[in-house]
Amino acid sequence: MNKIIIVICFNILFSLNSYAMQSNDYIISIKHATNDSDYYSSVGVEVIHRKLNSYLGFSVNSSIGYARVTDTFDYQHGFIAWEGGIKIGYFSNFSLYAEFGVDLLELAFNDRSDDDYSHRNKGYSTDFENDNFDHHYNDNDSDGYIGIGSSMMIEQIKVTAFVRFREISGYNWQAKNYAFSGIELAVVF
Repeated sequence: MNKIIIVICFNILFSLNSYAMQSNDYIISIKHATNDSDYYSSVGVEVIHRKLNSYLGFSVNSSIGYARVTDTFDYQHGFIAWEGGIKIGYFSNFSLYAEFGVDLLELAFNDRSDDDYSHRNKGYSTDFENDNFDHHYNDNDSDGYIGIGSSMMIEQIKVTAFVRFREISGYNWQAKNYAFSGIELAVVF
């Protein structure tokens, strides 16, 4: 089921520009978001969809990057995040939007909350993991986020400031910080 959702997301990202009377922007971006020592850094693509002569619309985006997140035991985890999201708002030289998205990599490969396999037989390789993790815990929801942002565009360069509230978890750990603020630098085609 999760792989079907990913296929649908990519079809939306690359095929919604087929209806008539529209104005689309294609964007390549780099972004960095932080909270204390936690961070997300990524490179991504985005397509803004809106009708001709209208600034209201939505965008579909996808990015791949690296994150370092501290859990509630003050242990820092590093992982690769492939995110997909949707923004809804006002898109012009000055833009305001609300957004939501999920970690597509985790959605496709790591979410085991809906299968029947027992994960209780896994042995951990470090004393820290053996002492601190509940070996019977197997709930690992796919990470997601909601947020708001604002951007300013000068010719082909767009600078965006944003705030995201993230649900970040792994097997046997939860993130200590949920709010991330960041900046995005993009080229608009």
